[in-house]
Amino acid sequence: MSSPKTILFVEDNEKFRRLTTVTLEKSGYQVIEAASGEEAAHKMNHEEVDIILLDILLPDTTGLKLLEGWRSQYYNIPIIVCTAYGDIEDAVKAMKMGAYDYLTKPIKAEELKVVIERAIEWQNLQFENKELKAAVKNKFQLHGMVTRSKSMIEVFDLIERVAPQDVTVLMEGESGTGKSRCARAIHQESRRKEGPFVKVNCAAIPSNLLESELFGYEKGAFTGADSSKKGLCLTADKGTLFLDEIGEISIDLQAKLLQFTQDKTFTPLGSSKEVSSDVRLIAATNRNLWEMVQAGEFREDLYYRLNIIGVKLPPLKERTEDIPGLINRFLSEYEEEYQRSYSISNQLIQKLCKYPWPGNIRELQNAIARAVVLTTDGELSLQDFPQEIVHYFEDGVQEEQEETTTIQMDDDFSLPNHIEQVEIKAIEEALKSEEGNQARAAEKLGISRQSLLYKLKKYAIDLERE
Repeated sequence: MSSPKTILFVEDNEKFRRLTTVTLEKSGYQVIEAASGEEAAHKMNHEEVDIILLDILLPDTTGLKLLEGWRSQYYNIPIIVCTAYGDIEDAVKAMKMGAYDYLTKPIKAEELKVVIERAIEWQNLQFENKELKAAVKNKFQLHGMVTRSKSMIEVFDLIERVAPQDVTVLMEGESGTGKSRCARAIHQESRRKEGPFVKVNCAAIPSNLLESELFGYEKGAFTGADSSKKGLCLTADKGTLFLDEIGEISIDLQAKLLQFTQDKTFTPLGSSKEVSSDVRLIAATNRNLWEMVQAGEFREDLYYRLNIIGVKLPPLKERTEDIPGLINRFLSEYEEEYQRSYSISNQLIQKLCKYPWPGNIRELQNAIARAVVLTTDGELSLQDFPQEIVHYFEDGVQEEQEETTTIQMDDDFSLPNHIEQVEIKAIEEALKSEEGNQARAAEKLGISRQSLLYKLKKYAIDLERE
């Protein structure tokens, strides 16, 4: 049997505090009382608390100030604020600052119990999601790469089967799909994992310098060669040589590289002595090498030497089920780096899953990096993301609205009244679809049950009719 939940109740009215404490204890909760902000802060530092019931007005501070400090520090603890009847403005501020829900005084016992039960359900769901994410990561992860996509699981499986064998691997896929990480995973899964992993970006080194970088040179081999230099092929001896963007190398260099792929030997510039290096070759490209072969831009014999095992990485738009996991992973990394907590709504995650991500995982990571820098309260919003993403959705919404919605702007038009009618209709439809269940209707509307009750009273919506 699980232990009872502990509630910190921060309230300066002693009589109300004691009566509420008795009510909660009869329901099976443990209650820690605090009459001031200072006492509450002390209890938070020395007690294990599951839920916070927080009054807005305190003798030495305000509940809003406490909430502001606690929200980022104790983001897994639901905070329910209590406010005097009519002080809806404070409640709205609290909700924007991250409060789970609010209650207006005088608080009814049944209403208090329901809100606390829902807070516990929310908390349990957070823990379950965290455990599920850990389980998914353990089941479908490979050296820091996480997936739920069938196509990427197949890639992981191929990597694990191929890695122990010293065969050459060619990885193809769009920029940003994770080719470098897959190459490193092959190295780490191989018998060469204790040896060096040397990455060469063939597109970043001028063609006339790439040969000397790969094979090295002897002193005096060319103007400026004041001393001998060991090439990267030799540097990678007993390890893995990763040739990224292999499609960018010149035809002349392809011929010299062909020899190295065949017998792992080469001749440094300015030398007549052949040198050997025991390396495992992995190549990667974002171009279609076979089309380059047909066009005479890439040697056919080198293509076959490199493509002993081919690995094709799917673009992110074809593995959208991985986007939520990638977002959470990036957020966790930035939380550790910046020592700050971040959150993102499920609605925004689902929206981001619909974006095409032409830059793939690299673009997604850069977008999250921007968002965590620009967010003011730790809750990521669409406006925190790059403008091309914002415009993509704004343009789409605008087109959809133009097709489906027409507003009659006559002389009697009033924007507040129009918004009110839209809100009333949405509430009525939600209550109707949930057969009058207010908790489920509030969840469907994306608001708290307390907010729904407030709007029902505000608009005098007839519950019997619904």
